[in-house]
Amino acid sequence: MSGPLHPHKFIESRRKAIIESIGNRIPYLIAAEANGICEETLYAWLRQGRKDQIAEIDSDYARFSEAVRQIEQLRIKEHLDNIAFSPKGHDGSQWILEKRWYKHFSARAADIEMDERLRKLENRNGDSTNEGKEELDSRSNQA
Repeated sequence: MSGPLHPHKFIESRRKAIIESIGNRIPYLIAAEANGICEETLYAWLRQGRKDQIAEIDSDYARFSEAVRQIEQLRIKEHLDNIAFSPKGHDGSQWILEKRWYKHFSARAADIEMDERLRKLENRNGDSTNEGKEELDSRSNQA
């Protein structure tokens, strides 16, 4: 499911508010809804931004997506530093990394990736029961 972009809602003040919310560790669903859009619209904006980045198009969508990725990068670094430099008390950071960015940090990363590939293959073959759900699942537990 590609989701609606709602370009009339993609205004600078809303983008800044969403980026600030995400920067304050607010889950994507709440950041979106608190700023007048649904979660799927937020993901549609992020997908469009990634498409523009891949096509080397300098757009508001690309800059928005980049800003969200920079926040994620900062959060990951904070958690990795907690683990690397704290002899104890890093279990919380490890848990957050495994849950929020499971594709990179989960002990089951290979299994999860295989499940996602299988789901995408099933969707391509006409079984749309999980269509679009994989990206929502991957972000709904943001820490």
